[in-house]
Amino acid sequence: MTFIHIKGKIARKTGITNKAANMKQYILFVALLMITSSCTTTYFVVRHAEKLNNTENSPLSAAGLERANTLRDTLASKGIDSVFASVRLRTQQTAQPTAISAGATIQIFPIDPDSGLLGRLRRINGKQVLVVGHSNTVPQIVQSLSGKTAGPIQETIFDSMYIIKKTKFLSTKTTLRRTTYGRRTL
Repeated sequence: MTFIHIKGKIARKTGITNKAANMKQYILFVALLMITSSCTTTYFVVRHAEKLNNTENSPLSAAGLERANTLRDTLASKGIDSVFASVRLRTQQTAQPTAISAGATIQIFPIDPDSGLLGRLRRINGKQVLVVGHSNTVPQIVQSLSGKTAGPIQETIFDSMYIIKKTKFLSTKTTLRRTTYGRRTL
């Protein structure tokens, strides 16, 4: 048993001070763990911009190149970390201005998003991600990331943007918002 001297009196040291300090450290550790384990990942999913022709690997038209620059400007303040585009030239040209602005390398995926892309995207945490696909793949990508149906994209629509936010904090909360960017298409 340890005794300490406090203002002229002798008292038994109980260790309460050490227990209180340990408890504060534990609470701080748990709080820090909760803060660092919570994160938000935002996916910006778009169809490629307007294409020049109907060939399999068509480049973008002048309107498409303009839309690609508008996409860059729209996402400029979002802190894009990662950029994904399919093997087709038009998706890469749509993604390129944003990738250059963000200092990111375009990560190329096969036309079929089931070929590993979807799992790869779901494993990303705490990032801002641009994904450029096609009218027949964007709905599948949106469904996989959000659990919600995006609906089909008409061949004449190029201005849709799907914003999927996944917030992880004890559980995962996912939101999906459809918006448009640039000049309206019909």
